Amino acid sequence: MKHRFAGSVAIHQVAGSAAKHRIGVAVALALFGGCASPGVPPGGPVDALAPQLLRIAPDSGRTGTTPREVIFRFDEVVSERPAGATSLEALFLISPRGGSPRVDWNRDEVAVRPQRGWRSNTTYTVTLLPGVSDLRGNVRTSGATTVFTTGVAIPQSRISGTVFNWAAGSVAPRALVEATADTDTTLVFVTLADSAGRFAFPHLAPGAYLVRGVLDENSNRGLDPRELWDSATVVLADTARLELLAFVHDSAGARLTDVTVRDSVTLIINFDTPISIAALPPRTSFTITASDSSRVPVLRVDPQPTPVDSVTARGARPSRPVPSRTLILALGAPVRAGTTYRVRAADIRNLSGVVRSSEQQLSIPVPPPPPPRPPATTPVRSRPDSARAVPLPGRR
Repeated sequence: MKHRFAGSVAIHQVAGSAAKHRIGVAVALALFGGCASPGVPPGGPVDALAPQLLRIAPDSGRTGTTPREVIFRFDEVVSERPAGATSLEALFLISPRGGSPRVDWNRDEVAVRPQRGWRSNTTYTVTLLPGVSDLRGNVRTSGATTVFTTGVAIPQSRISGTVFNWAAGSVAPRALVEATADTDTTLVFVTLADSAGRFAFPHLAPGAYLVRGVLDENSNRGLDPRELWDSATVVLADTARLELLAFVHDSAGARLTDVTVRDSVTLIINFDTPISIAALPPRTSFTITASDSSRVPVLRVDPQPTPVDSVTARGARPSRPVPSRTLILALGAPVRAGTTYRVRAADIRNLSGVVRSSEQQLSIPVPPPPPPRPPATTPVRSRPDSARAVPLPGRR
């Protein structure tokens, strides 16, 4: 009985010691938490940096390699739905094109490969565009590129140039540029112009190419109706430089939309699409007929100057004159007030070379009569101080 009691006392003492130990640990943790720096969230400071690219495999410059895929590895998990693009697939460009890129996401790695596989004896440029973001929405503003070949050597012939929005007289940033090989029309190299409209294909084999620049407004990597584009054929030996003047290729021709009067001997006429001003329509293309069948002669046709933007003003400008929708007609006789005229523009050629004739009516209003003059009034003259009445002495 004593032994059992003693044992029970020993157990109670051990239990009491354990309880005291647990209390001591809890107090220490509370004290440690109270001494911690306030305002620091769990896990450290908030990440405000965009994902950093650690490696691309295969390395740029590799020859004789046919990888299963090209892998872009980052220093953190990247988002499957990037904040800087409509989709992850939209941030990768494979040249030459083989359908839409197949993109696989694996946390801090993104694997890219062509839809129809890698071609033999072909040099590939795989480009990561700006826009990749992490899970906190931090977006990369720079891209990256790797170049490798499934053949034995990377060719060094080069096509470069600038894409312009010709009608605006400005460069075309982010324009889609394609170079199609003449020997194999399924071999289409692609790139995007930079913010100044400049593009380059630095690793092409010598040969003939059809180069096309497109202002890809909906970013679907193709040409749609009403999008501006231009093309040129290049026979490449070493290097070649191009200027692409993109415009809407309209098959309907330019239509006269309105005529306004600048003064009695000057008319301003507007078309719905630009016309080339490198060779202006002759003055005989325009007839101005009054309602009484009399005609007003046209002495001269001048272009309406097109303003250029700040980028163009700094030196990047088209070598050919900027087309215009507007012409100025200098007349040989004044138009008459209260008369309606029929203005006809015949055989006007648009930028696509399509010829069209059209006409518009112009009514010259009668100016309103001048407002009546106010009636004349006789001014009231005040008497001088010397003529004022002076009170006589003794009177109040």
